[in-house]
Amino acid sequence: MTIVTNGGVTAPRNITAESLALAKWYDANPTVQRLWGIRDAQALRVVVALEPTLDSDDVSPAWVANCQAWARELHLLTGAAVQLELVGESPLDGIEFRAESVIVADLFWRDATLIPPHMAV
Repeated sequence: MTIVTNGGVTAPRNITAESLALAKWYDANPTVQRLWGIRDAQALRVVVALEPTLDSDDVSPAWVANCQAWARELHLLTGAAVQLELVGESPLDGIEFRAESVIVADLFWRDATLIPPHMAV
């Protein structure tokens, strides 16, 4: 279950240093519309949905330009091995959950398609 904090960031009820680091990183990267942090046995999987470019629906330029730097930043913030992934058009398109996976963050306050109308500013 998740809760909404004062800043509108969604975090698990059992807030951890890892989930707080992901929330801080999400807050600092406005190109990222949605972020899932998924802890599994191998690594911390960070799955992101990006804001498309202004002139098309393409997210590739932002991904290509930033993915390596973002992975390094996330590793430094969390202290974990990070597997950074880009999600497709559908919110859960391509996200595989393993039996041992635990969602440590589900951050989406920038994604207006997922915010209930009564919470929109």
